[in-house]
Amino acid sequence: MSTLHDPAHVGLGVATVALAGAAAYTLGTQTLAGGLRVGVVTCGARSPMVSLTFDDGPDPEHTPRILDALASAAVQGAFFMVGRQVDAHPAAARAVAAAGHDIGNHTYGHRHLWTLGPGASIAEVDRGAAAIADALGAAPRYFRPPWGTFNWAAYVRAGQIGEVRVLWSVRSEGWLAAAPAAKMAAHVVGGAHPGAIVNLHDRGGHPSTPAATTAALPEMIAGLRRRGFELVPLRVLLAATA
Repeated sequence: MSTLHDPAHVGLGVATVALAGAAAYTLGTQTLAGGLRVGVVTCGARSPMVSLTFDDGPDPEHTPRILDALASAAVQGAFFMVGRQVDAHPAAARAVAAAGHDIGNHTYGHRHLWTLGPGASIAEVDRGAAAIADALGAAPRYFRPPWGTFNWAAYVRAGQIGEVRVLWSVRSEGWLAAAPAAKMAAHVVGGAHPGAIVNLHDRGGHPSTPAATTAALPEMIAGLRRRGFELVPLRVLLAATA
């Protein structure tokens, strides 16, 4: 008996195709973006410069404190903002821009892109960009997906609207356990390399993360400078690669 039109055989084939499509949409894109680094920036030029980047804000309590810590050390970095947070706290977002920091799009609702289809993913990118542009009067220059995880629709859409896709090469916190300020600073200072992009948070992460980040910044910055690194905004770090 031929299995060509056997319903079970056909169903297995459809399921296989669907699974392959889902893998390409999520895991395949992540391999392309994160592993192969195609179309995605994870570090700058191999020069003695480092850029500090902050995710998940703005936050009305912690973002101003981080801005003060950066200003006291004469450092500019980049803030990857969640559109929903910008809508809720536009004054905090404007304070970041007014201080001269670079602005990135971190989607609208900080939803994990692997759980979203193409339409919802594109909407997350577009709505995040629109919320930032409405509050600041200028479109964000960069894009970073929540948790650093791309899918194909978001990967393509960020490029279509002119946002440079940026991940990182040094992360200050553990994924599971919260890191205290001293450990954060030591990890960043010890792990820094020429062209490093450092991933930090002015909101989100563990509940203690934003406050620990604020406390860690003075020693983090001082330690990086002792190692001979110049702390520069993302636009300067990436311009050196051009």
